[in-house]
Amino acid sequence: MPVPQAGQVLIKILGFGINRAEMFTRQGHSPGVSFPRIIGIECIGTIAAHHNSLPKDGTLKIGTRVATCMGGLGRQIPGSYAEYVCVPIENVRSIPQTNLPVATLASLPEMIQTTYGSLTSGLDIQPSDRLLVRGGTSSIGICAVQMARYLGASFVAATTRNSSRVKMLRDHGADEVYVDNGDIASEMSAKNAEGFDKVLELVGTTTLRDSLRCTKEKGTVCMTGIQGGEWELAQFSPFEDLPNRVRLSVYAGGPEDFRRCPWEQLVKAVEKGEIKVPARAFRLDEIQTVHEILESGGGGEKLVVVVAED
Repeated sequence: MPVPQAGQVLIKILGFGINRAEMFTRQGHSPGVSFPRIIGIECIGTIAAHHNSLPKDGTLKIGTRVATCMGGLGRQIPGSYAEYVCVPIENVRSIPQTNLPVATLASLPEMIQTTYGSLTSGLDIQPSDRLLVRGGTSSIGICAVQMARYLGASFVAATTRNSSRVKMLRDHGADEVYVDNGDIASEMSAKNAEGFDKVLELVGTTTLRDSLRCTKEKGTVCMTGIQGGEWELAQFSPFEDLPNRVRLSVYAGGPEDFRRCPWEQLVKAVEKGEIKVPARAFRLDEIQTVHEILESGGGGEKLVVVVAED
């Protein structure tokens, strides 16, 4: 069993989400990660032990249900694909009292942090905004459609490459759904459709130029995901590729973002059904199968591993 170092707590893991970031790390695409390495960037569980450097009267007592995300987990320190993990106490959030099942709770830390951070820090979403979620059938995309509504966006559109998933996106709150052929801007132009104030780019560089063309003057595109598998935009020319007065930002997240997001409030929003999170649960010994599903697309739900129910 791992032993917490100075400033760390030991978490008995109940469950964890599976993320593309871990797939990329496994494939050797994460600079700075040395192997062998236990991967996994998030989990929920219960406090099992503290390092003796931590105050005995702290709020995170033994048995407290908690969540953690990022903070070097699975990259600089051993990750969450395990039964126990040690993490810095400053990167741990308590889970509010809730009846949500372990599988749902396990789906939340990275998804909530990334979605909330992208919409607020990356896009500064406002109540009057028209938003396009590019790559809407990913778990982050589905969450973003609903969270944008929760944060007050006036109109939310989403994209999918699969026409059979249009209804799913509408059922999750999308006002309009585009079947993505890589040239949505031309489709919008042909319809004389209004551009978007904000675009959340989850597909990545393969559709980034088109997403920029879908954006209004003084609008913003935030690139958060790389579902398309391409890390770099070939022959990028700011003067040619950035439309006049359109902004481009990125959101990568970090431990400070998990500490900063309204975690307890958003968990309660999930419990109330204001944000619905489709999750598909697996056992710890099925991780290879889960990664195979993720590599084949894995859209429409968050893939999670349930280690224990309590």
